[in-house]
Amino acid sequence: MALAFAINGLVYANWTSRLPRLQELYGIDNGQTGFVLTSLAVGSLIAMPLAGYLIVKNGSRRLAVVSTVGFILVVPLMAYMPGYAGLLLLMPLVGISTGVMDVAINAQAVEVEKLWGQPITSSFHACFSGGMFVGAGIAAAFIYLGMDLGPHFLVISLITSLLSIYALRNFLNDGPDAGPEIGPGAGRFGLAIVLLGLASLCTMIGEGAMADWTPLYMTRVTGSTEAIAPFGQAAFSGAMLLGRSFGDGIRGRLGSRIVIVGGALVALVGVMAAILYPVPAVAIAGFGLVGLGLSNIIPVVFSQASRVPGLRSGVGISSVSTIGYSAFLWGPPAIGFVSDYQNALLPGGIGPFDGVVGLRVGLGVVALLMVLLFILSAFYLRVED
Repeated sequence: MALAFAINGLVYANWTSRLPRLQELYGIDNGQTGFVLTSLAVGSLIAMPLAGYLIVKNGSRRLAVVSTVGFILVVPLMAYMPGYAGLLLLMPLVGISTGVMDVAINAQAVEVEKLWGQPITSSFHACFSGGMFVGAGIAAAFIYLGMDLGPHFLVISLITSLLSIYALRNFLNDGPDAGPEIGPGAGRFGLAIVLLGLASLCTMIGEGAMADWTPLYMTRVTGSTEAIAPFGQAAFSGAMLLGRSFGDGIRGRLGSRIVIVGGALVALVGVMAAILYPVPAVAIAGFGLVGLGLSNIIPVVFSQASRVPGLRSGVGISSVSTIGYSAFLWGPPAIGFVSDYQNALLPGGIGPFDGVVGLRVGLGVVALLMVLLFILSAFYLRVED
């Protein structure tokens, strides 16, 4: 099971690391690349609710096997489309395969957690982060060796296919979900699912903002050099991996609610430090705190979604995933819009936001979402251990 999460992260890191070469191959600019990523996100959002239904009918094991194989095989096709239009048609298929895979392996993870008898989902998500770390290193090595896009993706597909042979045969054979689809006081989009979905949404907007905006924030706001700028993103990613590696033990000792409430507070402190003291060292430390704070919230939220009374676990996870993953569709662009608007409105800055005000105010959106997440988790979320 852990290997399946690592495979997901490894494949994802390899193809996203080659986005610049993908632009060269198809002659597309940043705006057109944005449409490529949006079409992928649309595919994922369409697939996730369907995944919940299919898990109910067939169990998560069969769906996990099909989606994992599909994801591994469809990614190399990115290098062989006849043109930009073909790439746009392909990306929803990539989104569908990775979206279904994400829901299915998380459904498997919560079943393992139930059998294990103690928290374990954070460790699986740590394996995803570890897979991304290794995948980025492999991609960097292939780029250094001059391997082009097609051969690169084919080699990764071969490697992960061999790994998946071992991983997939060890999945739990859970079969169709025999539980009630909807019970008294619960529903697919009932209050419990909506609140968990909002918690997921706040967290994933924060993750997307850190992934997309930290390099630009480092250079344009903190004044760091381009060589230093990646350290902000690296601090966030490294802290995510570290937090998830120890998350299950922390959750077992302190409880799930403390993990979410405390994580929101830690992330809030980190993002406010980066906003109020925009110097490279403070921003890097702040982004690291954001990664540490957010690291275990999604594993806990998915685990809670599988336990909503009267709702089948696969349906709960897919519903919360759909709400949360919509963040990647509109979250980072919304922060960019706020930043551009503030730059136009107050080009010189005002009060504590002197200089490049836009990105600092844009990052303030993340701070507001951390406040909302704290309020949700402290007073409204139903959390059980």
